[in-house]
Amino acid sequence: MYSIIFIGIFIILICFFLIIIILIQNPKKGIFYQSFMDKNFRLFGIKRTNNFLEKLTWILSIFIFFLVLFFNYLLKHNL
Repeated sequence: MYSIIFIGIFIILICFFLIIIILIQNPKKGIFYQSFMDKNFRLFGIKRTNNFLEKLTWILSIFIFFLVLFFNYLLKHNL
């Protein structure tokens, strides 16, 4: 029972983190992108930061997919 609650909360937190990452990637809307890119331009460069954010988006998306599958498996076997 507690594992279902923990995984559900973990999925929600990862979804919020994924939303923030996607907002950072969109340069036309600009609020998060400008402040993030100005600080990290010196460390990574624009090309590397965009690649990192794109890879992180894919990794989090795949992780959420498998967590949702595992969550459904736990729900079916606990009832």
